[in-house]
Amino acid sequence: MMNITSTFCENAKINPNKTAVHTNERSITYQALDEKTDTIAHALLESDSTNNENMPLKAAILLSNQIECMEVLLGSAKAGWTAVTFDPKWSHREILAVVEQTKPAILFIDSSFSSLIDILNKKVRVIVCGESYENWISQFEMDPIYLPQEDFSDRPFYMGFTSGTTGLPKGFMRSHESWTTSFRESDKEIQLESTDNISVPGPLVHSLFLFAALHTLHLGATCFLEKTFSGEKLKEKIKTSGITVMYGVPTIYEALFSSVTEPDTKEFFLRKCILSGDKWSCQRKKDWSRMLPNTEWISFYGSSELSFVAILSHADQDKRENGIGYPFSTVEISIRNHTGEEAAEGEAGELFARSPMVFSGYHQEKPVQPGEWISSGDIVWSEKDGFLNLAGRKKNKIVTGGLNVFPEEVENLLLSHSMVKNAVVTGLDDRYWGEKMAALLVVHDQPYKNEEELIEQLKRYCKNHLAAYKCPRQWMTASEVPLTTSGKPARKKIQERFAEERQ
Repeated sequence: MMNITSTFCENAKINPNKTAVHTNERSITYQALDEKTDTIAHALLESDSTNNENMPLKAAILLSNQIECMEVLLGSAKAGWTAVTFDPKWSHREILAVVEQTKPAILFIDSSFSSLIDILNKKVRVIVCGESYENWISQFEMDPIYLPQEDFSDRPFYMGFTSGTTGLPKGFMRSHESWTTSFRESDKEIQLESTDNISVPGPLVHSLFLFAALHTLHLGATCFLEKTFSGEKLKEKIKTSGITVMYGVPTIYEALFSSVTEPDTKEFFLRKCILSGDKWSCQRKKDWSRMLPNTEWISFYGSSELSFVAILSHADQDKRENGIGYPFSTVEISIRNHTGEEAAEGEAGELFARSPMVFSGYHQEKPVQPGEWISSGDIVWSEKDGFLNLAGRKKNKIVTGGLNVFPEEVENLLLSHSMVKNAVVTGLDDRYWGEKMAALLVVHDQPYKNEEELIEQLKRYCKNHLAAYKCPRQWMTASEVPLTTSGKPARKKIQERFAEERQ
């Protein structure tokens, strides 16, 4: 039977008393998690709401990084249901809209959303994490459990969300086979072990961290979840819990890096750091490598819809500032120029990919067909040996004075300056230029007379390294960069900040 939980169940038999998931509040063993998720699967299948011919098969989850979230995810998978992950950061309007859109049979919710519970109860059965949740499960604990034995390969295990063009979250689905194939690819390329203690510090609504948690259970390793992220707390967890592997996006590594001193690293046992979600400057990775010389860095490029596309090994981390690595073994790629034809070696074009790991399609849209090419939305170029380089995000492209600029190029240059901690470049509507280049900066605590002096220095730096039309014309400093749920710069919010400053 093809099910994302199959290897997890085997691990529960092999090491029943091993800790499967650890949080600051509590831990749960493989055996206890296996038994609890069997009961949840049985409870879902026996729920009154499923007793009709058109059985609703969605279980919505509005929970933070807690063990109950993992229980419902695995229980839904065992039942053949689709787990629909709601983002706790959504507004009440977005939560209600997605409930209407996806029509789940049941919604597992954190008690912190108490003001919404009465409204939601009119639309869907609500189980509140805590006493309500445990009471619901206890009704079925003494029942004989018979779980489905059919092959779930093509059935959607999970529905996640990306930003939709309407302003509301847009659902995408991935099948059991998509996930289990990505597990096998990771086993081959990243080579983690069942003895690893794996830190998953980001939100489980982010595909990267959900993959990290589920792959940990596939391995038979121990998953360490963080309910709320703090660089200082993560540093202590790495030291005291013997963390050997961690996943993160650049903002998480930056926050951790800011908390770590040279003596701290003597108590680190990190053997692998896995990076995804956005590009991180080569210089910052070199700084980390000096502090943690025995730690292997692995970056992978992909998306929620495409899953893995390319991997950048430790040896290739500083091969190119724009490098994203070589395609995974099951991934075929096509780079197409502006005419739609296959790009020549070294020619930039839009990246398309196909593999057994891609998503099944968007909710309420036509499904992705087997072998269908899917656009990544990124512009890349390939070297002779197949190594891929990222020029930039197609939708981020700025057209200024009729000339195209990918902000990532300018951001990489700014990040190479010793004073710059983070940088985001965007385009602002401008009557003369069409779009005007603007840069938001987060700077290191270094001495400079004033902000004006700093910006003048960075202007000269850009002029010395970039064509004039690529140099930012408007500048702003901030304490941090606003981010999306997936840990990427929220460029629309940044544009709004510049617009407010103009007024």
